Amino acid sequence: MEQIDGPETIRRRVIFLDIDGVLQPPSRQTRFKHDLDELRRSLAERFDDEIYLSMDKYDLGAVYHDWDSGAVERLRRLCADCNANIVISSDWRRSKSIRRLQALFRIHDLHGYVIDATKEIDGPPHYRAGEVKEYLESHPEIVRFVIIDDGFRKEFDELFPEQFVHTGYRLEADDEERARQILSGLPARPNRALPQYGSVPSGLFGG
Repeated sequence: MEQIDGPETIRRRVIFLDIDGVLQPPSRQTRFKHDLDELRRSLAERFDDEIYLSMDKYDLGAVYHDWDSGAVERLRRLCADCNANIVISSDWRRSKSIRRLQALFRIHDLHGYVIDATKEIDGPPHYRAGEVKEYLESHPEIVRFVIIDDGFRKEFDELFPEQFVHTGYRLEADDEERARQILSGLPARPNRALPQYGSVPSGLFGG
């Protein structure tokens, strides 16, 4: 199989998506308790696609075992309800083709929404926010977008204060609500307050 079915063109609404701290809580390491070689083989068989046999087993294990089910479902609702596609802005895009990123997201049946990734900018002034800015300048058909990320708050607040959703450890219900409002063109609730040092949000390991 050479292609995953999905939209061929970029829709007018886009989610610029980080992964760690959005879909995957940073402290979750369940994958190391499982046979990841067997997981790789089983995914290749399940999807009838040998691409999984050449993929990093720890990436596959993270997606399969450690992505938060509640965060995944919130992202799914955002994409479906707001008619939005995903552009990967996470470091996960490094050294991975769109085909491989789609294969990872297919594990949670989200591959049809993944259409592209931002390009890396090596220097200042804005790094990841600058990458999003560059992408938007190259795709003027995008009229509504939201950026979901657990980092880079200063630079995103500087360039995209009205389109940025700052997560804590995963995409929570209030983050979903803010993203939904942004994609719908409605006045959005404020971003979450920065947590106190050392604090852990309640419900971190649930959902």
